[in-house]
Amino acid sequence: MTQAKKELKTIRKTPRKDYGQNFLSNKIKIEKIANYIIGKNIGNVVEIGPGLGAITDQLINSYKNLNIKCIEKDKELFKILKNKYKNKKNFDILNKDILNYDLGVHDNAKTLIFGNLPYNISTKILMNFCDSLLQTQTEGLFMFQKEVAEKIIAKKLKNNQLSCKIKCFFDIKEILRLNQSDFWPPPKIKSTLLLFTPKEINFDKNRLKELNHFFNIAFQSNRKKLFNNLRNEYDKLLLEKIFGALKLDLSHRPENIYPEQYLEIFHSL
Repeated sequence: MTQAKKELKTIRKTPRKDYGQNFLSNKIKIEKIANYIIGKNIGNVVEIGPGLGAITDQLINSYKNLNIKCIEKDKELFKILKNKYKNKKNFDILNKDILNYDLGVHDNAKTLIFGNLPYNISTKILMNFCDSLLQTQTEGLFMFQKEVAEKIIAKKLKNNQLSCKIKCFFDIKEILRLNQSDFWPPPKIKSTLLLFTPKEINFDKNRLKELNHFFNIAFQSNRKKLFNNLRNEYDKLLLEKIFGALKLDLSHRPENIYPEQYLEIFHSL
């Protein structure tokens, strides 16, 4: 019986499928993740969905100078963790839905936002992180479904809207791979831990809404040419001029353009 299963049995807690609860239970990988975070020598960690506190335990007991803030939606787990660490001065926990929480308040060079993200809302959380913290020094360390992680990284030039926008503003690095057996209850899929480090890039955050609209237009149909997608919104002659200046083939599809080139097109428009 895994440690996570024992703890759940002790507190008479059943994992909630609607919250996407799969608790990390592999001690070796728990220590690897915790040691990686500790090795970054930061001052603050914001943990999304601490669950039973597997990573939280390691951080609190191994790194006394680290301030830990947890965001936990599950009221039962919130109460358990709040009571468990009530005497820890460097610990705080909020009972909130991360989708309704402003991650932008953690704009700090010494902050890492970490989470084993529920698979059903992982991309929404990532976009929240990106929109709130682009052009900052706050890093993100997130666990995704393996297939989602592969799309985000997109090592070959085959970007989707999500990976393209993220890579405009963040360098992405694979940190660790996890199997189904590393969790309780075991999910049906494998997972991958990714690190997101902000790039130093010149972008006016006030134009983020325009940029999001631009990406929606650019990727409205992956089967069509990027030029034709953009023609639905922008002037044809202007687009031809921009594509020519950037030496972009008019026959390219949205997935065949580098993230940096998208920003150049956007700025030119």
